[in-house]
Formats: sequence, C-alpha cells, structure tokens
Amino acid sequence: MSSIREARQVWQAVIQAHQRGVHTAMLTLAAVRGSAYRRPGAKMMMAGDGQMFGTLSGGCLEGDLYHYAEQAMKSGQAIIRQYDLTEDTMWGLGIGCKGTITVWVEPLNPDEPFWQQFGRLVNQDRRVALWARIPTGFRRLCTPKDPCDPDPSLSVVRSWHSVTQFDDRELWDVMVPPERLIVAGAGHDAVPLVKLAEQVGFEVTVLDPRAHFNNEKRLPGATAYVIRQAEEVDPAEVRDAFWVIMNHHQARDKAALALALRSDPQFMGMLGPRSRSLEILGDLASPIPEMWHAPIGLNVGAETVDEVALSIVAELLAVRNRKHGGSLNGEDRIHG
Repeated sequence: MSSIREARQVWQAVIQAHQRGVHTAMLTLAAVRGSAYRRPGAKMMMAGDGQMFGTLSGGCLEGDLYHYAEQAMKSGQAIIRQYDLTEDTMWGLGIGCKGTITVWVEPLNPDEPFWQQFGRLVNQDRRVALWARIPTGFRRLCTPKDPCDPDPSLSVVRSWHSVTQFDDRELWDVMVPPERLIVAGAGHDAVPLVKLAEQVGFEVTVLDPRAHFNNEKRLPGATAYVIRQAEEVDPAEVRDAFWVIMNHHQARDKAALALALRSDPQFMGMLGPRSRSLEILGDLASPIPEMWHAPIGLNVGAETVDEVALSIVAELLAVRNRKHGGSLNGEDRIHG
C-alpha cells in the first residue's frame, strides 16, 4: 500500500538530511512478484552520511541497496534494482520471503521545483499520484483536482485507490491518506484500541462527550477528540470513515450508530452481543447495513482489553486490505 503518511515521513527525513548538508535518495518498492516483506509503494530514504529512514525488506537488502543509493546520489541518475529472493545460493541469507522485488532508487534535491511540489502535496494529506518514466526520470504529479494530461495509463488512477504499478517503462504510484477511524466511546478498553489502530496506520478520532475521559493524556494516539453528544455532530464531520462503537451505554451507542448510518461509512462495528446490536438497529428502524459487523472483532478468544483491541484492529485491517481475516495456514502466498 502506498501511503501519504509514509511518503510524508520519508520527506521529513530527506529535509533533515538536506539541512545537514548531505545528499539523499528515495527508494520505492516498484513491483513485487511472489512473497515479500513489503508491498509495492513502500518507501524509504538513504542519505550520504549513512543515515536511513524506513525499510523495504526488514533489513535483508538495505545494505546492498545503500551501495546503489550512493551511486545514484553521485551520478544524479535513477537506478532500477531487481532482487530474486529465491536465489539462496546467491544471497546466502535464508530469506523467508521467496519473491522477486524491483526497487527504484532515485536521487533527489529538495530545492528542485518538482520535489518542492512533492513536499507540499504530501504534507496536505490528500491523494497524490506520481508518474515517472523509467529510467529517464521524466516525472509529474497528479491530484484529483489537478489531473495529468490525458493518457491511457490514467486508468491506473481512475478510482484514486492506493496502487503502485510498474511495467519496466513507467511507474504509477498513487499515494492515499490513512483511513479514518471513529471510536465512539472513550472507556478503559478504548485506550489500547486507539493506540494499536494508530500504530497500524489509521487516523483516529474519538467521539465521547466526557472530557475527563476523551483527551490527549488518556488517548495519545488519537488525532482528534470530539467532546460532544453524537446528536450534536454533523455527519459531514465524520464522513467516509471506519466506525467502532463501544460506549457501553445503550443510549450513546444508539446515537452513535444513528450518526454513523448518516455518514456514508466504510465499516461499522459494535462491541457486545449481536442481539443487543440488532435491538439498537431495530429501535432505529434500520435494516442491517452491508458493512455492519457485530459482534466486532476476529474470533481469537479475546478476553482482556488488550486482546479485544487486537481482535478488533485485526478485523479492521482485514476489511481495509480486502482480506478474509482467516488463518494464513495453508496459503501459498501471504499477500495474494
């Protein structure tokens, strides 16, 4: 998945290196065939003083990639590197991922107009597509409001979902903001949930009218704290989000569910037995929505608040990544 958040973090590391007076290169995982540690669109930064930010292989290939990053920084020319991780006799690493990956190593100068535009766009937290011809380095940036010139390749970005596509001649990299998660309820069990959801890339908003519960000190992983009753919130404020409803209070759960139903949600889930959720839906005279999950969470036998948080976030990840959420046992490929 190509993430605006990761691109922004890499860009910030580039700026810090530039301020130290050293050259930098951005490395993008352009293609994967088979199994690999990261998926296409993953990015990292390497600097001329040996500093690195991010990872593409979990440490297996970064040392070798740094050699090519140095070359690219010295020559000013981009480099494409392909690694066949099935060749254990060549690498002698016993790498568990038996795939083939292609990495685009590109030197960059933050003072150039293109990279200045790149920095502005990734800092705005909006969808951005980067198109580059390989290896000439001709490139441009597109947004939904400022599309690239008409080109057959634009079919890649017509939906503006995260996608990275490389065909040996050109690269399309569509970077998207993190999915938004609304956690309705700031109780004790929301603490590990908010923390874990933020760690796996969700932008978390907590909805709870109790200011002594709903605050940055208790829930430091959240981006926003809505300290109002759900009835007072405009659905436009929480539109197109994932929802976890866990107030442990019938009236507040009902109000949060009513708000979620009006906000064009991507996912809705409620803590507690299914019978209770169906009762609340019945009170709202609502049919069971297609994206409704109750009880929320994967069936892993969770009991403690930490285990329940893990169960819920695992289901959120499965839905976000369009996976079934079952065991990997017996699967030929991890990422499919």
